[in-house]
Formats: sequence, structure tokens, C-alpha cells
Amino acid sequence: MNEERRGVYPFCASCTACSVAWRVTDTSGPGSGHFYGHRDTCQDCGSSIRTPYHTVLWVPVSKLGEFRVISTGGRNYIGRKLIAQPVHSVVRGEPVSAIAEHPELEVASEYRTAEAYWEDSEPGQALPFYQEALVEREKVLRADDPATLRVRLRVAQGLLATANYGRAIAWFELLTPQLVDVFGPHHDLTHAATEAVTGARLMVGGPRAEARLLADVVAADEQDVGPGDPQLLRDRAALGQALLACGEISDALYALSRVVRDARPGHPDTAVYRAALLDACEVAEARGKRREVLLAETARQVLSDESTPTGMGTD
Repeated sequence: MNEERRGVYPFCASCTACSVAWRVTDTSGPGSGHFYGHRDTCQDCGSSIRTPYHTVLWVPVSKLGEFRVISTGGRNYIGRKLIAQPVHSVVRGEPVSAIAEHPELEVASEYRTAEAYWEDSEPGQALPFYQEALVEREKVLRADDPATLRVRLRVAQGLLATANYGRAIAWFELLTPQLVDVFGPHHDLTHAATEAVTGARLMVGGPRAEARLLADVVAADEQDVGPGDPQLLRDRAALGQALLACGEISDALYALSRVVRDARPGHPDTAVYRAALLDACEVAEARGKRREVLLAETARQVLSDESTPTGMGTD
């Protein structure tokens, strides 16, 4: 999961350099996607270039790009999308944070302790202190303030390092679009998040295993917190996206619609959830059966009933 000189596990350095992290969806069923071709096998990591197509009744109808793929058994894969040339970190200009107006947050004991543990390569020890620091930041800063996002990323990384894969994936699902919006798609922080969630999914073992794990996480949340609790919203949204990756479109629409209904209007996190529901609607309308298309119409009504725009950047 850690980036090392040899590349992002399990890919070697050269295959990592010519590709970007990618979520592999379930390739079973007559209306999903299937890999075709098998060429340029890497002698170092064993990955090969394959081309997935969207299929209807197992007939390829549209190309989805080219990918370096390593099979993890059965129908499961780890993949990275090929790029024309290596993408270097590009910073738009460091975004301005409102933390300058709250200097006490940078010297708070919880935050300083978390940073000290992190510098000592003790993410498990740092995690609870980062979680406490995040609560304090979110009281006075926006959820998508650059200073908040940095601590959110540490929380997600800490959960991953302590093998809490379900909740780590949920954090990365929420956090990554915000990092893209605030820092840009090629910023080091964005890159760290996309690679980390790839590592988490590798450990879980594929989209169906991920969906089962997140279903258990959501069930545990429902015993402990209320319907509008940020943790439940975050975990249920990740479950919806995992279900969509499995091709379970109806269940995905249901889960994501519940999240949007329960989320706080105008909050930056809600913008991410709304965008995820919109993506699920588009998948249903393009690939779904009649029942799923009708469910997408209902889901779009949920979106239209909300006053919050789908795009990022609202408060």
C-alpha cells in the first residue's frame, strides 16, 4: 500500500509511472464490462495491458480505455489506467486556508501529539489524536478547507494503517473529490488518497467483498448513531458506490438516495454525495433495466428536491 521505489504495490516502478489508480468494477453479467486482449506482459510485476469494453449480452459495444491489470483470482483484478505520459505533480497554487484566523488549532495538544506520532511512523498511535483534532477543526473551518482536508487525509490513512479498511475506503471516497476540487487532480495529497484507496481495495479483495464489508460497517453504524450522523452517511455512501461497482444498480440508488435525503443541505460533503447519486442515475439510465431506469427517475427527484447544487464548493 505504501509507495516505494519499486512502485505502488503490486505494480513495479515502470508500470506505476505510466498509469494512474483505477477502480475495477465487477465484470460479470450480460450488461457490464469485460476485458479483451492480453499483451505486453511486464517481466517485473506480471501485469499486462488489457482493454475493457462495456458489453450488452456479452457483445462489446464501447471501449473503456487501456489498463495494466493484475489478476487477484477468479474475476477479481487490480488495475491501473494507462496514460500517454507520466503525470507529474502539478500544483495550481497552494489554496488559502482560513486556519490563519484560528491559530489555536495548529498548537492544540491533540494536533501536536498526532503530528509527533505521525513523524515517528506511528499512524495507529496518531489516529485517535487526529480524530480529536478533526472534530475541533470542523467546528470552525469548512469541511473542505485545505487545513481540514489535510487532517481528514491523516484520519483516512490512519484507518488504513490500522486495517480498518471499510471505514478507510469510506473516508477516501468522500475525501478524494474534495482534494481534487481544492488542490487539483495531480497534487501530492490527491495522489496519496487515490493510491491509498487502491491499496485498501487490494486488501479487501474486490468490489463484492468491499460491498459486503461496507454493509457490515453500515449495520454497525445503525446500532450506534442516528440517521444523519456523518459517519453513517459516509459509510453508507461508500456502500452505495461499492454496490454500483458490483453492478447492483438498484441497491446503489437506494443507498445513495438515503444518504442525500439525510445529509445536511449546503454542506461540502453533501455535494460529494449528490454527485455520487447523479453518477449512479447516469449508469442506470445508460445500462440499467427498466426497473432501474424508473428508480433513477425517483433518485433524480431526490436531487431536485434538494436546494444544494450538485457541484462542489458549497457550504
